[in-house]
Amino acid sequence: MPIRLKIANSSRDRAEVYRLRHRIFVEQERRFVHSGNHIIDQYDSFAETTNILALREDHPIASIRVIMENEVGSPTDDFYDFGPFRAQLDGKGAYIGWLCCEKRYRRHPGLVIGLIKMCFREMRKCGARHVMATLHPPVMPMLERIVGARAIGPEFHSPELNVAMLPIHVDLRQLPPGGRETFADPSQQILEDSNERRIYRRNEIIIEKDTIGTEAFLIMRGSVRSSSDGQDSEGLTAGPMFGPGQIIGELSLLDGGPRTTTLRAHSNEVDVMVWTRDELLRQLRASQDKALQVLELLGARLRHQIEARKSADPPVSLAARILLDTSRRGRLPVNADWLSRQCGIGGDHFREMLKVWEQRAWIHIDQPDGRVFVDDYQSLDTQVGMP
Repeated sequence: MPIRLKIANSSRDRAEVYRLRHRIFVEQERRFVHSGNHIIDQYDSFAETTNILALREDHPIASIRVIMENEVGSPTDDFYDFGPFRAQLDGKGAYIGWLCCEKRYRRHPGLVIGLIKMCFREMRKCGARHVMATLHPPVMPMLERIVGARAIGPEFHSPELNVAMLPIHVDLRQLPPGGRETFADPSQQILEDSNERRIYRRNEIIIEKDTIGTEAFLIMRGSVRSSSDGQDSEGLTAGPMFGPGQIIGELSLLDGGPRTTTLRAHSNEVDVMVWTRDELLRQLRASQDKALQVLELLGARLRHQIEARKSADPPVSLAARILLDTSRRGRLPVNADWLSRQCGIGGDHFREMLKVWEQRAWIHIDQPDGRVFVDDYQSLDTQVGMP
């Protein structure tokens, strides 16, 4: 069962966020005393505030809040004076806080990354670059590893929350190896944002053959495989594979027919943006350009199947697609370990693929830190198969 992530726009969703905070911080962890059954402050009412809610089977399990810089203030002002540090920074900022998660999901590998990724996406929409926060020190090692968080002041005790706190900063332009790739969005997106994301674990079914489709998906992170064509001894599919930037499940929404294949998560986690049939049709009816782009996509896939391009190796094709997109057509290096995880390809198969590309002078690899540089994106583009 996937984890759903959504922006808490409705009153009901926001109430779920406030009750979840109370359940975790007061009822479960007993960090402080708080009357009532929910936690809400004045910053939740700001127009610059976004709360993100995670659910499992409609049960709230985690949330996080991001507040864009504004003229009124932020909750961090109540705990620490970021003013002198903020004056040294170029670019807009934002403040992240109220990260809470039920204990049994704290080791879920994609949940915290998914929450932070949605925060970063909201920040980029507003042109923000810097994250500032005061957080509980035990989460610092995780944030240092995945986003390069660094402490900008000493640890202190918060009498109000009855916990130790640490002021931290994250620069979205200075993420650690693999961090830029993890938190970057696909370079091309035909449809407008939806307010819902889902995180699937490896082998979980995203689309099931012969069922009636009610949703389409844009892959934001990870890889998806067809499970109707079987796998080889290394677990690699012989059928189509899909990666970041590709839309899946759109055909059933357009013609109302059943799903034509079963698609499963191939990488350890797959993060997808979700549209309902009504949302998809609304966007296509409102924009002739979007409708034509979707028709071009369907036409290209149909041509690919008619021409029976069996020569393409699906894992290699997927890796080429992800490398080209994440490198922004060769302008940026890509971390090799991250690429391997996204493709769901490892070991000798992955190393041999990179070796062949390097021998053909399509790429070169910076060995000390494992960065892959694209030298000939046009030749590498010939490896990309299914649109």
